[in-house]
Amino acid sequence: MNRRIVFSLVLMLLIGQAAAFSQDAPPEPVIATVTNLSGALPAGEWSRIESGVDQALAWLASQQESDGRFPGDDVAQPAVTSLAIMAFLSRGHLPEEGLYGTQLSAAIDFVLSTQRRRGYFSLLPVTPPPQHLSPSQTVTYNHAIAGLMLGEVYGMTTGERSQRIEEAITRALIFHREVQTRQKSAPSDIGGWRYGYPESPDASSDMSVTGWALMFLRSARNAEFEVPKQYFDEGLDFVERCYEQDPGQHDKGVFRYRPLESAPKENPQITLANTASAMLTLILGGRHENPGIATGVVWFRTRPYPRPWQNGYFYLSSYYSSQAMAQVGGDAWNELFPQIARNLL
Repeated sequence: MNRRIVFSLVLMLLIGQAAAFSQDAPPEPVIATVTNLSGALPAGEWSRIESGVDQALAWLASQQESDGRFPGDDVAQPAVTSLAIMAFLSRGHLPEEGLYGTQLSAAIDFVLSTQRRRGYFSLLPVTPPPQHLSPSQTVTYNHAIAGLMLGEVYGMTTGERSQRIEEAITRALIFHREVQTRQKSAPSDIGGWRYGYPESPDASSDMSVTGWALMFLRSARNAEFEVPKQYFDEGLDFVERCYEQDPGQHDKGVFRYRPLESAPKENPQITLANTASAMLTLILGGRHENPGIATGVVWFRTRPYPRPWQNGYFYLSSYYSSQAMAQVGGDAWNELFPQIARNLL
């Protein structure tokens, strides 16, 4: 089985199961208050997905390295390992018990071992200046994705490991806030996150990093860590500033990579991933009346979902699109998810 397909199957279950964590029931008509997510596919197709995911997880487990990590470029660790852990969780596997319990515990320990003195997660040391695909650029991705995973597994662990996770998340939240509140290059960047650490000269914000950052905060709050509402409000304010007032001008979508005021001359990069990430964070943050959610639903429903080779960010787009449409529910979910599932299968 092609490795990218294997990973996609694992990812698909992860994003499909994420709907189970839906919080407040938003109002009609944009968001369905009652949704049978399993109705999007016939029972036989769900069986194919489950079988494929089980095969994918078995393959993924066979690739784990001796120090607990799952394979990936060092610059992308511990994010890669954290995503792999969440894939196992989505299928009901738990650390410390069951078929993959020992392997999951080892993977969690690896992630914890990558936390640096300042509180961020990065396998490689982060040193200036920021360069493309260097640790100084990827640190905020690694940090947010690792934090998201640790928030999910915190209540599934016991003893010393649970204590280590608690301490790690507490330290991680302090660093997370430092990056969020660093001096920004433009007022419209306030509240968001981007590459680098607090002293990084690139003091802007973007939708890509901010989406992961807000997911980490939500995971930590769900795990009963103290996360002030102000952190969410400032982050969601930034997301709302990424809304494209005239999506028809670009005929691509409804949320920009960065606010227009921050980057008036840049390509708006209105993509599936940015739009779905913005929709998801706004819904989870309780801002259900934002116009971008309604226009985003229309946008997703009026065009076919791209094939993997038609979109350079297909897997990231599928991750966010599935979660966003699962939150929306109804026809939007029933129309989108089968397209993604059949592409991956």
